[in-house]
Amino acid sequence: MAGLTIAALLLVIGHSGAISFLPPVMIFSLVGLTMLVAVVFPFVWQYKQNNEHWDSLKTYTVLYNIIRYAVAINLMTFAFKKFLGLQLSAPAYTSDLPLNQQTGEMLTWYYFSYSHGFSLILACLQVGGSGMLLFRRTLLLGVIVLFPLMLNITLVNIFYHLNLGALVQSIIVTSGIIFILLLHYKELLVFFIQQQHYAFSATRLSNRTKNLLRIGMVVLAFIYTYCLKFA
Repeated sequence: MAGLTIAALLLVIGHSGAISFLPPVMIFSLVGLTMLVAVVFPFVWQYKQNNEHWDSLKTYTVLYNIIRYAVAINLMTFAFKKFLGLQLSAPAYTSDLPLNQQTGEMLTWYYFSYSHGFSLILACLQVGGSGMLLFRRTLLLGVIVLFPLMLNITLVNIFYHLNLGALVQSIIVTSGIIFILLLHYKELLVFFIQQQHYAFSATRLSNRTKNLLRIGMVVLAFIYTYCLKFA
């Protein structure tokens, strides 16, 4: 995961070609080297741990920090692109083409370019969530903010057929966030599932009655929607 997030960050940095001393040949070479190390290093780590003294905790900590820092920097670059109008914008000629002649990617960019304010909100969420990843105290809050945001972006990239680069970036970044979430699933489970405020749990209703009420809410919502369509 550390190798993937670093490779994704290198591709973002080298994509525009704005950095003269990082030509595409060097970028792709660094990406290839990163992925090679990512494949080989786990075996080296396992071998050294089995045969000699190896500080696995220190190695784990370094890799863990690499993941969260790489994800944070990656997302911040996309956020700043939104601030500067380099992302979520569409060429002017897009509106001249009939809808049935436009690709999913063109329609997506045109739709999101309609509101610069919405783009700024997304950028703020990305910057805020990424900034939280840089501090241990706010790390979990950061991944909770970023997970639904990045999952939604990934689904848009998949189902609206955006370019392969954007899709790969969103999948890797989202995977990095999920990876961090899974490492802290016990804390999240306690907070979201097991921990309940007494004021909201004090009730005299039986579990059977409460379950029937819950099912009833779902059925009522369906009946209402059904009536809208067929009544």
